[in-house]
Amino acid sequence: MSLVSSLFLVFVAAVLLLYYVVPKNFRIWVVLLASLAFAGFLGFYTLVFVLISAVLCYIGGLLAGPSKSNAFRNVFTVITVVINIALLCAVKYYNVIGLAAERLNLLFGATKDTNTFFLYAVPVGMSFYVLQTTGYILDCRWEKIAPEKNFFKVLLFSTYFPQLMSGPMNTYASLSAEFEKAKEVKFSFSRIADGAVRVAWGFFKKLVIAERAAIVVNMVFGDHQVFTGWYVPIGVFFFAIQLYCDFSGCMEVVIGVSHMLGIELPENFNCPFFSKTVKEYWRRWHITLGAWLRDYLMYPILKSELLIKIGDWSKAKFGKKNGKKVPTYIALFILWFAVGYWHGGLWNYVIGSGILHFIYIVLGMIFEPLFKNIRPKIGADKLYFRIFQSVRTFILMLTGFVFFRSATVMDALDMYVAIFRRGGAALNWANFSSSGMNLSNLIVLIAAVLLVAAVDAYKYVPSEDAEPKSAIAFLRSKGTVLLWAAFMVLVVATLIFGMYGLGYDSGSFIYARI
Repeated sequence: MSLVSSLFLVFVAAVLLLYYVVPKNFRIWVVLLASLAFAGFLGFYTLVFVLISAVLCYIGGLLAGPSKSNAFRNVFTVITVVINIALLCAVKYYNVIGLAAERLNLLFGATKDTNTFFLYAVPVGMSFYVLQTTGYILDCRWEKIAPEKNFFKVLLFSTYFPQLMSGPMNTYASLSAEFEKAKEVKFSFSRIADGAVRVAWGFFKKLVIAERAAIVVNMVFGDHQVFTGWYVPIGVFFFAIQLYCDFSGCMEVVIGVSHMLGIELPENFNCPFFSKTVKEYWRRWHITLGAWLRDYLMYPILKSELLIKIGDWSKAKFGKKNGKKVPTYIALFILWFAVGYWHGGLWNYVIGSGILHFIYIVLGMIFEPLFKNIRPKIGADKLYFRIFQSVRTFILMLTGFVFFRSATVMDALDMYVAIFRRGGAALNWANFSSSGMNLSNLIVLIAAVLLVAAVDAYKYVPSEDAEPKSAIAFLRSKGTVLLWAAFMVLVVATLIFGMYGLGYDSGSFIYARI
């Protein structure tokens, strides 16, 4: 069941009806049953793996709890976490791990294997709920929370249906608190309206923008031997638009549905394309993944005995100021390698979503003293310089998107070469039109992108730590009529300009396949 389908809307409507009709203490059971049903709709294997992960999560939390000795807790924490992650790797990255010996050309030629069993057995969104349940086990071991003795509460945490496919990722402490709070939430048309607007906005981003931008993306990346020169940066630019509206559109639907249930999920995007640095970009893009990796991977690595010893050695070798940076660089490399590997397991993901960004961030850290002296002399507080920083950061992100969208590393490198290759198709309107991007589609796409940019510009707060302004709160402040009018405009615009229908597969979100 896709999050952008009429079936999902009917499903949500039925859940909302039952949710607000049954006694308050039964609401969570409605959500749990809906979550299991939703996992079943996604496929038998998805349901099986969700249940396995939930059981591991529950058992791992109990065994990691403070009632046992530290040695016992450490052993069983490692065992349950390794099994949980191994299931993810075995199913999702089997073509990298299981076939590594016979696929030494992985770096330069491998693509995802199409073995029949794994093609159909890969559970939807597994990367998200496996990390979330792993975080629960570690929180129990580190005594951030007490192990939950009620299995059904852990099962609900593991299977909560709006976020099952693509996040945002939560901790048990925050999500369980939301479930408890939701019991007391009263039905209100204003709450339904707020959530409905976000859902409609998500449908608009996905069906009107992302699916339309994919026309050019598929054309260029599908045949970069023909579509050379300016076609390449145009294709990469459209992929950035596609990916952002696809993933953020998914989050709008997830957060909107949850809001209607009285469950508030964390925001996963905060105007990322306005970022002035790559580091800031990653604080605004896929926020909950960054928080998970920071809390459960980078910080523990930095606190490990090995990194502490390396830090002491490097301080003695390079001086206190420079030496203390060495463990940070090592931890950052592991972090970004993990980010890239999580995105897909092949080297194009490891480079495009990981190592490149590690290089950008570390270079920024190394040259920061120089930049600090230069900025006052070039008017760093002026608007033109801020625009320059955002454009520069966006271009750096595009370099990674080339690898992310390409099938292999060699394809990505060839995309760069294609920018300068002669003899390809001439840059003319006929080629775009033949691919499906005719004038009417282009006008709709530009208008829709400008609308998204305007909303993001309104929400944008220069400090990445500050809460973005709410466009829905602004609409509500002008009256309920305007809020419902915005909802109707989005619905009508999506129905008229959205790309969907019989024979058209617009249901699969990019990050749901990660």
